[in-house]
Amino acid sequence: MIDERIAERRAEVRGERRRIRLRRTLVLVLVAIVVAGLVAVERSALVGLEEVRVHGVQRLETAAVLDAADLDLGTSTLRLGLGDAAERVTALPLVREASASRVDPLTVQIEVVEREPVLNVTGAGITRLVDRDGILIAEGEVDGLVEIRLAAEPPAVGQEVDEDPALANAHLAWRGLGGPLRTEVTRLDAEGPEELTLQLERGLEVRFGRAQRLDEKVRALGAILGDLDNETRDAGGVATIDVRAPAAPVVVGR
Repeated sequence: MIDERIAERRAEVRGERRRIRLRRTLVLVLVAIVVAGLVAVERSALVGLEEVRVHGVQRLETAAVLDAADLDLGTSTLRLGLGDAAERVTALPLVREASASRVDPLTVQIEVVEREPVLNVTGAGITRLVDRDGILIAEGEVDGLVEIRLAAEPPAVGQEVDEDPALANAHLAWRGLGGPLRTEVTRLDAEGPEELTLQLERGLEVRFGRAQRLDEKVRALGAILGDLDNETRDAGGVATIDVRAPAAPVVVGR
């Protein structure tokens, strides 16, 4: 009886092992079939990229975005590096941020948020545009924007204002001006990092110096302009206001 039970148990163990091996074989076969199917689909025209759409461009050319994204038509959408494509587009000077996503299995859409110019920067006969973050975003100028005038050529498009200390100082000062006061400024003359002069709409010149103690300088200048407004809008006989030492501002007559 004992020998019969041992024999039966051994038979059961062998049977269980065969069933386990069979299940493993079936699983491996199914996995192989699935992988082969995915590879076949991935290589087929069914998921080949047919269209790349670009939204959000104004100053930027659509072709420049497509070139930067570098998404070749016909490439399988299953292996497109959309994150990398968005990073390449974001690297364009005019782009603040970008994203890329699939609209459908055959179409990708790139959304672009452009940088907005806030200043014209001129030097050596060349004018470029700067955004609020201090990035030189394009060649040319925009009517109505305040001008920063430099003694030398502005940094190249794509660079930051920090490349030129005089420009960096002027840009920082412009950002530090309050809204009402900023609207008074028509030009910033930046001869050097220590030499910044503001030209006001009313014909006044403001010696501003370094963009330090900004709050104090803005308060001092605002107080003086307020006093002048109480007298006459054209500033009467005043030619220059010096706030380089904001605790002791100086008003110079014509």
